[in-house]
Amino acid sequence: MAEQILLYPFRNRIKRSLGPSELEQWIEYQSLSIMKWQLDTLTGRPDGAFTDELGETEDTGQLTGSVGDSEGGICQLTTTASSGKYIGVYPNGLENQAGAGFKGNLSAVTWARIKTGSVLAKFEVGFIDDDDDAGAVNSLAGPTTNSHDCAVWCYDPADTGGLFWQGVHSANSQTPSKVEPGKFLPVINTYEWLGVALLGSAVKFMHADAYGNPNYESGWQASGITATDSLSPWIFVKSSSGTEVKLDINCWTAYQRRTSAND
Repeated sequence: MAEQILLYPFRNRIKRSLGPSELEQWIEYQSLSIMKWQLDTLTGRPDGAFTDELGETEDTGQLTGSVGDSEGGICQLTTTASSGKYIGVYPNGLENQAGAGFKGNLSAVTWARIKTGSVLAKFEVGFIDDDDDAGAVNSLAGPTTNSHDCAVWCYDPADTGGLFWQGVHSANSQTPSKVEPGKFLPVINTYEWLGVALLGSAVKFMHADAYGNPNYESGWQASGITATDSLSPWIFVKSSSGTEVKLDINCWTAYQRRTSAND
């Protein structure tokens, strides 16, 4: 006689069986209590085919897909050879925050594995509240933001005081703040992982090397975002040198709980 299969693949049953632990979190991630989105970069897409999966805001930027010479496939963001040109992308279906947005009170997390062929550009990875912005961050030095609510890693060569990835967060009308590890900058043609986590209104910034070995985790930044606002996962590149810039996305995911209640 066949053995009974799992009937209730939900978080409350996992907690009841394992109690609070890292193992419980790993198993919860595989359960139906977690909503996941991930960009599929390995389906042999021709140029431009990612428009089914990604929405974009751009100033003569281009969104392309390629798998021919890339392990695991890539989604490539390309600016034109003119300073100030940009392209930003987010999961399609989240335009203007329609559908299921990602929220702090649902403990949202996003990770992206990216590399670039030039550091003469501004880059952003994280969450934003308005996908029509020409970048979540206006000035990294301030910082000041274009987005009312955002939590993004940002690298900007215009910020001569700190040529590193910096974590910027803003909660509606509050003054934006930033986290400055002072140790990571994009290395040409080298992949790295950038992660942003939300917990209620708090924000955390994470970094790992190309192999996923964690090498930085900030503390929780209080009042970093508005916990109930719908946010979009976001990746952005803007040329700052008058030359074409390419940003390769090898993997990009976002996930969160389906309910904010503690069960």
